[in-house]
Amino acid sequence: MTGCSSSSSSASADGGIGGGDDAADAAVDVLQPPPITRTENEASLAPKRKACTFKAGAWPAETIGTDYKIGSDIPIKHVIVIMQENRSFDNYLGRLVAQGYYKDGEVDVPPAGWSLPDGNGGMVSPHPDDAYCYGVNHGWNDMHDDWNEGKNDSFVTNNNPNGQRSLYYEDDTVIPFYYALANEFAIGDRYFASVMTSTWPNRLFAMAATSFGIGDNSFVTLDTSAKYATQIFLNLEAGGHSWKDYTDGPHQIMFFPAFGFRTETRDHLKSMKCDLLTDIQNDTLPDVSYVMGDEVNGTSDEGPSALPGVGGRLVEDLLRALFASPSWKSTAVFITYDENGGMADHVPPADACPPDGYAPHDGNGAAFKGAFDKTGFRVPFIVVSPYAKKHFVSHTVYDHSAIVRFIEARFGLPAMSARDANAAPLMELFDFDNPPHMTPPDIAARTTVPDAVLTKCGQKMSYAGCGR
Repeated sequence: MTGCSSSSSSASADGGIGGGDDAADAAVDVLQPPPITRTENEASLAPKRKACTFKAGAWPAETIGTDYKIGSDIPIKHVIVIMQENRSFDNYLGRLVAQGYYKDGEVDVPPAGWSLPDGNGGMVSPHPDDAYCYGVNHGWNDMHDDWNEGKNDSFVTNNNPNGQRSLYYEDDTVIPFYYALANEFAIGDRYFASVMTSTWPNRLFAMAATSFGIGDNSFVTLDTSAKYATQIFLNLEAGGHSWKDYTDGPHQIMFFPAFGFRTETRDHLKSMKCDLLTDIQNDTLPDVSYVMGDEVNGTSDEGPSALPGVGGRLVEDLLRALFASPSWKSTAVFITYDENGGMADHVPPADACPPDGYAPHDGNGAAFKGAFDKTGFRVPFIVVSPYAKKHFVSHTVYDHSAIVRFIEARFGLPAMSARDANAAPLMELFDFDNPPHMTPPDIAARTTVPDAVLTKCGQKMSYAGCGR
């Protein structure tokens, strides 16, 4: 099994685009970067990014300082984006200090005594998850209520009755492998979802650095009026780079119906368990992989209505296979979650660059209050790679567009919106000159789920597409 590519072109050493076949030539002409002499460092470019100076079409060499490598100077051949469902940073990794993985002050976890009003005169503090499979509100209006102009104090009241569910936490008894990864590799404690709303707009940001104005779980209607909405897979193909969309549920590329239903797209759509595992073992990974658990059937997406240990075990199996694969030496894996799913977090969303001129609206075109000038809430973020810094915490503000910008920086692609154009590109989480993990770590922690919990939630430790 080999990686898929729509053309034979390749990235040049400076992140430019080489020649391709006739089908890609027109797009390659557009994507061919002009000669750019990099002279500015991060100290001068970071304030420009914060001020939203750069626009769609900006090349990585224009927006990323000379402190960092770009193009093929980055020794990464394969980028794997694992995006699971609906967890806040505090919900998943908020116990890193309490359980001894980091010292107080090294990572921003809930402060001692942090609690939220329950609406009845009482207060609710973070507490262990004893419901196991449940849901909380997390649409546009719900999340903006949770945020409450930066107070972050309405998670419980917005989910009453039983709003205390929003303050459940998982720890190393539930997701021990993730805690071991967070301890060994690099994490970000200022990594946010892209927008304060539900799954689909955030997944659109993860692929296009915009949701095209969509603020709820609606499809991209732009695909009905234009041949293809601009997104990372389209640009990768135009640059001659291979990609695959791995899942045992609905494929992410189907958020772009016109592109997703192309005949030639079919070869890019693969299963999460079988095909990805095979590509890892055979060293046939594409340049870029997007990976998602099964959201519709709720078996492996890790959302609160599912079980963290089920999807977490699947991710663990894939990473252990990667550790043992020749692919390991040239791969970067980004593990994150599309949005917080209504789970509480104590850090308010950050200011963000509006991606474009679209105003937020629902699937019927009705306007939402607010704008795309804030991120969503914090979500877990772990970088697993031979080049990921060891036991490192980044405090830089990122959202899903930072992953897109890393891909653009490595493979020589322009920004798709003002959001990724001004995104910090995740480079500080890597040491490309002295890789700390060229020999993969030996992680003893193993994720399991008690049979009684599986029975309660009607789930099992097996996955569609391939048996264990």
